[in-house]
Amino acid sequence: MPRSKVLLPSDGSETSLKAAAYAARLMKVNPEMKLSVLVVVPESNGFEQLDKAIAKRGNEILEKTMLVFNNEGIKVQSFIENGDPAEVIIKYSERGNYDHIIMGSRGVSELRGAEIGSVSHKVIHLANCRVTLVK
Repeated sequence: MPRSKVLLPSDGSETSLKAAAYAARLMKVNPEMKLSVLVVVPESNGFEQLDKAIAKRGNEILEKTMLVFNNEGIKVQSFIENGDPAEVIIKYSERGNYDHIIMGSRGVSELRGAEIGSVSHKVIHLANCRVTLVK
């Protein structure tokens, strides 16, 4: 199988965890696959209490997502970035030369409390690499 570099954005929703499980299965079939988990949290708003809560929630989402890979004995990289989810995902994928993005199709973001269908829609249309959506 060809080597691939995959980005897995996660917002902690059910569909993003299904995407993580899907990616873990692919990694078992293709050990050459390199994967990075990306959690995007809102920009700092200058309120220390709120910023701490957002950072804590971002870490919790990352830990929950990483558990999918840890339980399978798979090592992956992980990152937390700040900003608009779709913009950060697209910029991050370009900057890191990822050739594939695997993400949940839509779900309820645990950070924003909003549907993320618009995020996956933007990523599909603006990413310069292959995108796989998991339901």
